[in-house]
Amino acid sequence: MKGLRPRIVVVLGTLLFAVYLLIPTWIRFSTGKSIPKIVRPEDPWVYNYLPSETLKLGLDLKGGLHLVLGIDFDEVHRDSATKLKNDIKNMLESEKVTGLTLDTTSNHRIIAKFANEDTWKKADKLIGERFGRIIDFEGQKGNEATVKMSLSYEAEVNNRAIEQSLETLRNRIDEFGIAEPIITRQGDDKIMVQFPGIQEPGRLKDIISRTAKLSFQVVRTGPEVSDSEVKEQQLQKWIDDFKTEKKIVTDETKPITQHLKELNQWVSGKVPAGTEILFQRRVNINTRQTEYVPYLLEKDALVTGEDLQDARYSYDSQTNLPEVNFQLTPIGATKFEKATGANVGKFMAIILDNNVHSAPRIREKIGGGSARIEMGSSGRGADDILKEAKDTSLVLRSGALPARLQFLEERVVGPSLGADAIRAGSISLLVGLLAVFVFMLVYYKTSGLFATVSLLLNGIFILSVMAAFEATLTLPGLAGITLTLGMAVDANVLIFEHMREELLNGKTLSFAISEGYKRAFGAILDANLTTIIAGLVLLNFGYGPIRGFAVTLLIGLMASMYTAVFVTRVMYDYFIVSKNKQSVGL
Repeated sequence: MKGLRPRIVVVLGTLLFAVYLLIPTWIRFSTGKSIPKIVRPEDPWVYNYLPSETLKLGLDLKGGLHLVLGIDFDEVHRDSATKLKNDIKNMLESEKVTGLTLDTTSNHRIIAKFANEDTWKKADKLIGERFGRIIDFEGQKGNEATVKMSLSYEAEVNNRAIEQSLETLRNRIDEFGIAEPIITRQGDDKIMVQFPGIQEPGRLKDIISRTAKLSFQVVRTGPEVSDSEVKEQQLQKWIDDFKTEKKIVTDETKPITQHLKELNQWVSGKVPAGTEILFQRRVNINTRQTEYVPYLLEKDALVTGEDLQDARYSYDSQTNLPEVNFQLTPIGATKFEKATGANVGKFMAIILDNNVHSAPRIREKIGGGSARIEMGSSGRGADDILKEAKDTSLVLRSGALPARLQFLEERVVGPSLGADAIRAGSISLLVGLLAVFVFMLVYYKTSGLFATVSLLLNGIFILSVMAAFEATLTLPGLAGITLTLGMAVDANVLIFEHMREELLNGKTLSFAISEGYKRAFGAILDANLTTIIAGLVLLNFGYGPIRGFAVTLLIGLMASMYTAVFVTRVMYDYFIVSKNKQSVGL
């Protein structure tokens, strides 16, 4: 009985909060419309006080397109070996090592041919010092030595190729405004792409197979430019006038970027010749609202993605702040040196898929084929600066896919099949729960009623947590919910049986309740912990349906511990002890 009122407040508070989190999901499934992240004046006022996150339905419930893509790692390794060979060659040339030639083989080895042993010893020492982590010595035969990428570096190359492909695909798909795509790694060498609600694969496959467009263009008007001939206000007014005249309504799924071609045709003659309007997509970290910031750019690119060789983030040796280093091809280096020299002091926009990713200032002429982009501080935290540096370097590398994507699997799930799956899954879940409810009410009477109420609360808590994290509900997920509800009943049964034993031994009801929970807690905790461990293994090593099952299982186990141990005890203390009841029907 001690602290009963605060515990009641906790239970009611968590229930109300769970219902609050589920309201957007209920609105979405009842009306077919989601609460937008950016609430418009025409939306109901209550949308300002509700979250936008909702529970999503997976492909097996909603229907849509399922693709499994593979990466040609042989091509990735070939390009990596070629780049590594060029890096070694440039290093040896800078160190004045002559009399040595480098070539790559079909199995991605690097062959060094040298005139004499002294030349190789000098080169070998330098290679070991500069590239020791990423190169393994394979053997020497006469005046030829063979080196190869180390296993750790090869794994890093593979991982980088997957990350680069994922980022490119996400940027591209987001640009086309496709709602709720699911793009994840599948194992170590594949990418799974799902588009719930989409049944036409032709256009989507075309989008996915395209090469990303990367360019560097001079900024004429933007948030960073204070002395532009076209002011930001004027630029925004043209955009607003265009939307009004063309009767264009934009939202999260239909951003202004879908009308770039029309917009630039409409402003032709208003903006200076040789310029175009592009946007930067920004997401507010606190509100998670998306906005599109306009930039007026020179159409002629300084260089394009074809001129980019590589990009990495590192730390400035003097300021210790993150920066991005990128390497251009020899032709690109010449073009970039000339272009940056002619535009010192101006801002250079980095464009990927028609999205302005960032716009750093050109501080000096950049020659030598390599350059760096200073992230600066701007009052931001170190984590934010590092994240921007990582993202910028990844976007630079994402100018083109690292290798061809292969369509390994393609499956179209019709909406009728998804509806049948929802109906069958829901019926099985309801029938199973009804059978459990009837058994608990008949066998345990009042205690069974408490267990039934806790099960209903358990289901609400599971769905609300999934909605808060915008999790995807799948058929295996429904199975996971069913399993956790069954385990919650098992926990109640353990408690009730221990209580029954105490009552049969002549103990008072209050003592029996206390001992029942105390004696059953260890077994309940052990059972849930072992299942949580299994769920974490499935979540870590599984993919697709297995991960969906694991997510709902883990959330359900946490909810069942709360409802079976805490919520039902509050019910007992309130309805039995505080009301001086002497029987619970056990």
